[in-house]
Parts: sequence; structure tokens; C-alpha cells
Amino acid sequence: MKVHPQGTSKYGPGFRSRKSWIAEKSSPKVEAIEDGPISLFATSLRHQTTEFFNNSTLHGVRYIAEKERPFCEKFMWFSFVAIGAVATCIIIVSLWEKFQTNPTITGLDTDFHNWDVPFPAVTLCDQNPVDEELLQEYIAKIWESDPPSKAPDMLRWLATLSYESIASRTSEFVSDHDLIENDLTEPFLQPKDAVFSIVRHCETLFYDCEWKGDPEECCALLVPVFTEMGFCYAFNSRHAERSWPWQAQTDLFTEAFIHETDAKWSFMFNSFRNDTTIDVYIHSTEEMAGLEQNSQHSWDSRVEKVSFSVKHTYTTEDARQLSIRQRRCIFADEKSLETSNIYTYTACMRQCRMQRCRSLCKCVPHFYPLIKGYKHCTVKELECIAKHVAAITDVTRCACELGCSHTVHEVEKLTDIDTNKGPSQTNSLETEFVSWPMVRYKREVLFGWVDLLVSFGGIAGLFLGFSLLSGVELIYYFTLRACCAVVRDTDTLRRERAERLARPKPPHDLSLVPWWKQPPVPIDKRPLKVRAKDVQPPQYSPPPGYTTYLP
Repeated sequence: MKVHPQGTSKYGPGFRSRKSWIAEKSSPKVEAIEDGPISLFATSLRHQTTEFFNNSTLHGVRYIAEKERPFCEKFMWFSFVAIGAVATCIIIVSLWEKFQTNPTITGLDTDFHNWDVPFPAVTLCDQNPVDEELLQEYIAKIWESDPPSKAPDMLRWLATLSYESIASRTSEFVSDHDLIENDLTEPFLQPKDAVFSIVRHCETLFYDCEWKGDPEECCALLVPVFTEMGFCYAFNSRHAERSWPWQAQTDLFTEAFIHETDAKWSFMFNSFRNDTTIDVYIHSTEEMAGLEQNSQHSWDSRVEKVSFSVKHTYTTEDARQLSIRQRRCIFADEKSLETSNIYTYTACMRQCRMQRCRSLCKCVPHFYPLIKGYKHCTVKELECIAKHVAAITDVTRCACELGCSHTVHEVEKLTDIDTNKGPSQTNSLETEFVSWPMVRYKREVLFGWVDLLVSFGGIAGLFLGFSLLSGVELIYYFTLRACCAVVRDTDTLRRERAERLARPKPPHDLSLVPWWKQPPVPIDKRPLKVRAKDVQPPQYSPPPGYTTYLP
């Protein structure tokens, strides 16, 4: 048996055993890992946490970090701070929810002496706007001596075109063979021009108009307009047709206002038509009569005066600091539309329906304005509109908000004619204010960003003594200061970490006996427990004459 001397490898002097080589290689790595930048940064964070707790201005925090304090006192202060933090978070969340859902308030503005009161737009839609003489002349011009039997009905249908009539009667005309054979004529390809050729002109429909009690030329006040209910005439409307075949129209529009000193606050017209019904729409100048509004009155020549009231709501400029979702309205210049340079709810809904028509059928009905990117549907293409009319008119598919300045007109009184003093029908209709508007509604900010900041600071200061600089201090301690300590105080952090690791762990008493019945044993009186890993293995002495241990 060959015995190797102690400390000598079996491969000879100068060779190391595998275990000693592995130990030497692994020990520097362990040291590098223990003193690496991550461990130093963790030690720095631990140190900065203690420093922050000792020097922070937050109420009660310093008592948690003091080592001399009993555990019960530390736990008490920790509970108080935790309760304050939870209460602060709950109240801040409720304030934030209030700021998001109800930051405005609507009040009354009664300074009516300084108001400029605009007169509303009055849209008059004849349920039968076609002039029979012009209709016959147009049919003779297009089809000459052999017109289709349904040509007059189709032209009347085009003059009163609406989504309802599109859905109900389009198939009737598209499936007619006599009409389809002539689908290259003007009524099929350019229905809007055909409607202009057959509807009644202003001078054959209205006469003896008055504005604020003064006589005016009717055709200077009433201009043609295409609505989603068909062809109409409108007074004081921004959306009137720019030009029409029988009269040139300038691009200038002047809004009509009334004043307290005016003799009347009304618009009156006389009509040659006493055998038809005219739907009367009263709305603001920027709005357009459409699907969002029902007619205030259907005039059948038995009412001589319509008296209405106005409810105007406007929003102060400081509401622009809020989002559209918060204030639930859009300023007139805040969102650009393709159909109007002024944002209104009806203009937004009108554009939404136009976009849906274009996306589904590549065209729009001719009662919409012809703008860039859109084209008018032919009669045959209206069949596609009829198939998708439910999807096009679905209001839930249009994300439109009310305008921040909007007006509602309500009919307060209808004055019938006095049959005892004259005939049972009248040719004139007067629309007037029932009284001078003395109240309007003002929407203003109740809870803005400054109020939110003050509320947050007040609540955090009340419960925790927290301020804006306290937040800056918190970020400073755990970012900039902690990183700088790793670079500048590396030796100190290593020494502190070594002391912490070398410090014996405090004993833990897991007894369930309460302290007031049996006090815990002091640390210095507790018996020392020897761990198994501290016990050295037994070593045997070599036999006589041998200087090394046996293998």
C-alpha cells in the first residue's frame, strides 16, 4: 500500500487535487457575486430607506424606523400610517372619479339686457313641392311624346326623397321596365338637377313677407334647401343652397338678430298654397332640419301664429381645459367637419350618415351637399341605400356629442284664426318669440385641474403630512441618492453589508404564551445551541512511525 504524504497530490508535487482546484476557482466568483453592483445597490436602498424614515416629514414614519422603540409602539405607528394611507387613497380615487364624470355645473345667466339674441332659422317643407306645369314640361322635354307611366310618380318621389321613402318605394321604380329602359336620362343620372326643374319657385309659393314688422321681399329671405325630408325653403339658415337654376345666390350670409326695441320679434309669410300641408321646423341658424328633429307644427292654413320660446345653453371658455368626455360637449371650432365649418350635433350626425352611405354604397342621396370625396347616387344606386337604410340611420353607430353652445326652441302657443270674423282658412303664418328671452343656461367648470390638485394635496396633507416636495424627496432618496451612494461610497456599503451579514440573527420565540403571563427569556440567559455544521469531524492519530494519515 502506497501512502502519500499529507498535502501532496497523488500525481506528484505541483499538482492540485480536483476538489482544491474547484474550491479555489469558485471562491472568487462567490465573492464577486456577493460584492457585485446589484448587491451594493440593494444595500444602498436598505440604507436610504432607513435614512428616509428617520428624516422624512411624513407623520409617524420616523417612529417605525427607530431601533430603540418597542415592537408594540412600532406596530401601532405602522397601523396609524397604513390607515391614513388607505383613507387617502380611497378619498383621492373618489375625487378623481368626480373630476372625470361631473366636473361642470349648469347655472342661470340673467343678464338679458346685454344679449344679442339671434332669430332662429325657419324651414318650410311643402309635402307636395312639385309644380304640375313644370312637371309636365320636364316630362315632355325628357321623354317627348311617349313618357313612362310612372315617370310623374318617380319625379314627385325624388322631390320629397327621404330615408323613409327610399326604403319603401325604391324597388317600385327600379323594377319598372319602362323606366329602366331610359336609365341614361337626367332624372336617373342627375336626380338633383331634375328636382330643381320641377319644384315650385319662391315667387309662385310665397308673397307679402314681413321681418320684425317691416315688409320684405320673400325671395330675398327664403332660399331653397335640401333636407333629409326633401326639398324645402329656409329663412335665416347657413345651410341654404349656394346656387339654383332660376336665381343666382351670393356666398355671403348675414345672421338675423332681434333687439328689445324692435316693433316685433317675428317672421311672417303668405302662401299661395292653401290646399297642402307645410311642415314648419324652428331651429338654430347653425343647425339643419333632419332626422334629429321633428317638425314643431304642420301648417294646414288654420293657424295664423306660432309662438315659441328659446332655451339657450352656452359653455364658458375655461371648460376647454377638460376633455370632451368630461364636459360632454364640443366647442364650435374644436372639431372640423366635412359638411360644415361650425360643429353642431345635427351636422355631426349628418356627416356620419353620409360616411356610412359612402362606405356601404359608394354614394350619397342627392339631398346631401355635393362635397369633395362624395358623389350623388343615381336612381339605380338608391337601391343599395334602401337595403342598408337601417344601418345608415342607426344613431348608436355615430359618436357625436352636443355642441357646447346649443339652443332648443319649443312651441308655447298656437293661435287659431277667428272663424267668427272671417274665413276658416288663412294664407299667412307668423312665427314669433312668445316673450323676450330673460334666462339662458351657463355651463361652467365646477371642479378643474387646480381644484383637483388642491384637493389631493389637502387630503394627503391631512392624513399623512404629504406635500409635493415630499414626493420629490421620495423619488430622490430611492433613485438619485441610492445610485450615487453605490458609486461614491462603495467601501462604506461593503463594510456595512459585511457587518450586517456577520451580525448574529436574533432568536425567535415561537411560544404561544402571552407576554403578560410569562415574559420572554432575556437573550443573554438563553442556552446556546450548537449547530450540527459547527461540529468538527473526529480525527485519528497516525500509527507510530507514520507521519501522515492513512488513506
